[in-house]
Amino acid sequence: MADKQEIEIFISEDGRVKYHIKGIKGKKCVDAAKAALSPLGQIKDMEYTSEYYETEEKSKTRQKLGQ
Repeated sequence: MADKQEIEIFISEDGRVKYHIKGIKGKKCVDAAKAALSPLGQIKDMEYTSEYYETEEKSKTRQKLGQ
């Protein structure tokens, strides 16, 4: 079964938008952010979580070992 993929979007009172992407690994995370958030305006800054540095293959291997 595939991991759950989520994009949490937070909008502050002054209109700034922050988001947190979960379940999407590596460069696909950045691609998903750009596709989903480009209608909201320009992305000015990104902070990467540990999921960004994982590859899809690495996460699949870890899942197999953890079963």
